[in-house]
Amino acid sequence: MENVYTNNAGQTFIILQKEGKKCLIKFLQTGYVRSALYDNLIVGKVRDLYAVASYGIGYDGEFKKVHYWKQAKQLWRNMLKRCYCEKDQKGYFGKCEVDVRWHCFANFLEDLPSLKNFDLWLKGQNTNSVKYNLDKDLICKGNTTYSRDLCCFITEYENKSEGAKNGKPFTKKAKMG
Repeated sequence: MENVYTNNAGQTFIILQKEGKKCLIKFLQTGYVRSALYDNLIVGKVRDLYAVASYGIGYDGEFKKVHYWKQAKQLWRNMLKRCYCEKDQKGYFGKCEVDVRWHCFANFLEDLPSLKNFDLWLKGQNTNSVKYNLDKDLICKGNTTYSRDLCCFITEYENKSEGAKNGKPFTKKAKMG
């Protein structure tokens, strides 16, 4: 029988293969197989990228770290929070959902550049220009699902104006560059 190990996040895995300091491991909960350095394994640093870790539904998956990945990760986590965190006062808990494809951050990151106004959102992340928000309502009024087919980026001002029309409070006027 193989030895079962546990990382710092409580995820269990087995070592499938070991050559020098390089190991091939398999996480027992998800079946995810990855390589890792033995030194990182013994201190518990290697984690399962397919284990649910964000708001009971989201997981990272495997992705290349493009220059905007941190901003995209924050956007993704905020989207999940709005839909799946009961304590989020401004959210849509129980009213909206995230498409299953976007439960995986790697898929979300891959799809972002195809969304309308992505380039403007990205520009707004790196400068003092107009800020853009991810929107699920403009393409299809009354939509309750965040997905690559039904989302786009709109200005923060437009987003707050639309929210006011739909009965959501218009809290503050966005700076228009």
